[in-house]
This record gives sequence, structure tokens and C-alpha cells, in this order.
Amino acid sequence: MFIAFLTSAVSGRWLIPIFRFFKTGMFEARIGSRMVSDGTSPRFGGAVALTGLLAGAAVYSVFPVVGGTYSLGWAVLAYILLVFLIGFLQDYIKQKLRRPAGIKLMHEVLYVWGVSFCFLLLLEANGAVTTSVLLPFRWGFLEMGLFYCPVISFVMTFVICTFCVHDSFGGEEEYSTGGLTTVSVLLISLFFAVLGEGASMLGYILAGAAAGLLIWELSPPKIYLGQSGQMLFGAGFCAMAIISLREMLLIILPVSAIMEFTAAFIRYFYYVKTKKVLLSGGSIHSHLKKKGYGDMFIILLFIPLDAVGIITGIMFMLYSFKLM
Repeated sequence: MFIAFLTSAVSGRWLIPIFRFFKTGMFEARIGSRMVSDGTSPRFGGAVALTGLLAGAAVYSVFPVVGGTYSLGWAVLAYILLVFLIGFLQDYIKQKLRRPAGIKLMHEVLYVWGVSFCFLLLLEANGAVTTSVLLPFRWGFLEMGLFYCPVISFVMTFVICTFCVHDSFGGEEEYSTGGLTTVSVLLISLFFAVLGEGASMLGYILAGAAAGLLIWELSPPKIYLGQSGQMLFGAGFCAMAIISLREMLLIILPVSAIMEFTAAFIRYFYYVKTKKVLLSGGSIHSHLKKKGYGDMFIILLFIPLDAVGIITGIMFMLYSFKLM
């Protein structure tokens, strides 16, 4: 965890000026709070967190222990990287190439679903996952058979999309609440570190990477999470839930992210039906920002929601230990 934290924190010092050059066309090594006021804080926060993830994986050799083989361990890393790449490409197109539309949403969703589907197929073929999903409330196991990979990959894609709404919309700075998603991922990663069994080491490493990024992302943000970070953290969370063999955690743990996505969804359809705006912003956090509340207040407001998800997750894990 420490190696991931240190690498992520140090790399931010050198990567932020490079990504700021993407945004402004001018290179300046100095980093300061004025970056917010003059609008030069770049996206690409996911690249900073990725350095911590890779360093932690290299030092602690976390991935080879997944499923007991090197091939499956690298499959987890490859999955996270492939999902990260589509987010990084979005940030690059929007900020470096100045094309605000970026990649079409449907193409992005299909890509993430396809990568998730192939990831599950690989794990299933090597016996690292089963097609039986443990349900809560003493409902036992749901045998999904051939539907396991397509359905669970759809759930994974949905969850990653919720992370893309959690503290901004597609990485847009004006909707960003610096640190909101990163704090949520930090807490969720620590949950897996303590209780995630096969996902334990990955949880420690992802928590360290998130903590290192948080140094640069908290208000006033020197770098925004961007879609690269949202995709990286979303994929990392999905990977931890899958390799821990508790697929239900995909919808149990990220309470605040799912709530934000639901609020944005309701707002959209409310506007379509009534032509009236339900929230001042596109989601709850952006609504609060438009009302004048600061990033730290919003983060503290959402932490209890994350706590509800984690407490529920703990209860589900304790329940699962008796059956698995």
C-alpha cells in the first residue's frame, strides 16, 4: 500500500505539468493553488493513480496470486488497463484535441461491456469464477449458466458508468467535486483489503494509489480525476468484486455512486416529460456546487452513504463466509 501511495503521490508532481501542457499548450513545472483560479488544472487523474497501481503490482506481485496462476493475475491487470485506456482516450480527445463530444457514449459503453465480457470468459474458462451468484437474505445461490458472462458484464458496465457520474460528468471540470470519487474508492478498497480474501492485496494497492492521487485532487484540485480516473477506479472496483467471488457487492458497495447516477437519470427524464429542471446541476453533487457548497462539505456529506454501503457489504461478507 505504501509503495502505491508513494508512487502515485510523487508521479503527480511530474505528470501534472505535462497534462497541463495538454490543456494550455504551455509547459510550466511549478504547481500551485492558482491553477484553479486560472483554469489550468488538467484532467488525467487516472494516469497518476495508475502509476501507483502498477508500482504496487510490480513490488508486491499481487496479480499472480489471483486464481493461483500468473495468467489470471495478469488478466486482472489487463482488464483494468483496457478500461482505463478508453477513459484516457476520452480525456485526450476532449482536452488535448479540443473535441468536447469525445467518443460516442454508445461506443464507449459497448467497448467496456466487451472488455468486461472477455475478462469474465477468461476467468470462467480457468475456473477462477463460477456461474453461481450468491444472493442476500438467505436466498441461496442463483445459477446463471450461460447468462453469467453477458449479464454480469452488463452489471460491471453499469457500475463503471455510475463512477463516471459520481463526481463529474464524463470528466468535465465544471461538474467536478475534487476527491469525491477518490474518497469513495479509498474506503471501498480498504473494505476489500480487510475482507476481500483473493482481492485483499489488490484492495491495499488500489487504496494506496487513491490516497496518493488525493493529495493532488482535494480542493483546490491541482488535477481532476477525469474520465481516465473514473474508468480506472470503476474497473478496479469491479475486478475486486469479481475475484472475491461476491458479485452482489457490485451493487451493494457503491451506494453514493449509484445514487448519483439515479439522480441524474431521474433529472433527465423529468426534464423530458415536464421541460422543467429538477436540480440546478446534473446530479446531486453538482446541484450542491451550484448552491455554493464547497468540495469538502460535499465529500463529508457523501461519506455516510459510503459507510452504509460498506456496513451492508460487511454484513453480506459475514453471511457469505458461512456458505462459501
